[in-house]
Amino acid sequence: MKIQSIGKLMAIPALLLASARIPAEEHTEEAIRHAGQAARASGDSASVKEHATEALRHLDAAKAANRGNPEALQHLRQGEANLNEAISHARRYNSQSAGEEAGDARHHLEQAGGGQHPAPPPAPRP
Repeated sequence: MKIQSIGKLMAIPALLLASARIPAEEHTEEAIRHAGQAARASGDSASVKEHATEALRHLDAAKAANRGNPEALQHLRQGEANLNEAISHARRYNSQSAGEEAGDARHHLEQAGGGQHPAPPPAPRP
């Protein structure tokens, strides 16, 4: 009886670790989604800034979850740099460059997440 109880107690940390991984992946997916929306909003500086900012909110959790994966961390940090550049360009109303930076960020976030995501459709020409 004691052995079964010990086995059950040992299973609890494993389950907790597995469940902690799911939200981290969701944060990466949310960052990818918002970076893609920022890239598609290339003609609208306010939208690029809004979505890039939202993507950045999810990156801290994604970076924390990938502490043991140097390659993923490198892509997450590069994506973060691209998102910050996108926001900087959007603040100067350079929406085209802001959208390009957001697209680059999305690419790096996808590389970090390892998922396959379709490329965003091209931005409409004004």
